[in-house]
Amino acid sequence: MGSVARFLAAPGGREYLVQVPGVAQAPLDDATLAAVMNWMLEKFDHAHVPAGFVPYDAAEIGRLRTKPLTDVETIRKRLLATIDAKP
Repeated sequence: MGSVARFLAAPGGREYLVQVPGVAQAPLDDATLAAVMNWMLEKFDHAHVPAGFVPYDAAEIGRLRTKPLTDVETIRKRLLATIDAKP
């Protein structure tokens, strides 16, 4: 807990959170998945949700989940390096 919203601070991090296979392929409709993502960010990592965060909506989820990631580990490492490099 306490780290998922950190990805929102990195370019591509918002997309990453939806495109990881477990999320992109979840058996939920787009609106429900958007609600779950928004709830998860607030519930489990409110401290790192950036000011001005625009909640996910069904249209964004629908667009992003059509492109699930195939190399999750490489992208995750790149995003974490970007996050860790920020002051």
